Amino acid sequence: MVDTNAPWSLPSLEDLPLTANNGAVALAIAVGTLYCFLGYRTLRLVIVLTGFLLAGAVAAALAAWISKGEMIAVGIAAVVGGLCGAVALGFLMRAGIALIGALGALVVAMHLTAGHEEPWIPWAVLGAGAAGGFLALLLRRTIVILATAAIGAWMTVSGVLYFWAGPGAPGEPSEALLAVREGWVALACWAVLAVAGAAAQFATRPRETIPRRNIPSR
Repeated sequence: MVDTNAPWSLPSLEDLPLTANNGAVALAIAVGTLYCFLGYRTLRLVIVLTGFLLAGAVAAALAAWISKGEMIAVGIAAVVGGLCGAVALGFLMRAGIALIGALGALVVAMHLTAGHEEPWIPWAVLGAGAAGGFLALLLRRTIVILATAAIGAWMTVSGVLYFWAGPGAPGEPSEALLAVREGWVALACWAVLAVAGAAAQFATRPRETIPRRNIPSR
């Protein structure tokens, strides 16, 4: 019997079952594989997905802060914010291309500077992101391929390591597995997969995904 005198509240993020987290990570691995090996060929889809993921994450974070982690509010905010971001970048293709270039450069810069604590590191990472976004508009195919390969490899490797040595692992991860996840082995796996994804994309010659006449030049 339900206690009618007990205070009622929405479920919080802490109540989210592990299976839901595992499902989200598995989806991230699938999306990462798409980015890594088919990023430029499916550029329109990648841009829309990027808008959905980024805007949804920001909206979810704001909702979690305002509602103190109430799961339903966070979920609704994530979906609504994600749809708004997807629609926005669906119409602002140049902005989407620049954003992908910036994100790819940020991922590369963060991996290359991992473990360094110099005060100039954050500025260098931000500068790399700005340069990546600018170059994506000038050298679209090359930069988009490199950026999507880097982003996709990061998502895929992070997801696999989550199942292998993270909270979603079947058992308690050993110190060796944790070292793999946090050390140079993870960095090497990301680099190898990123290079493989970029090589696979360069080896194919997809049809022009976004006609240049639809992108105004300045």
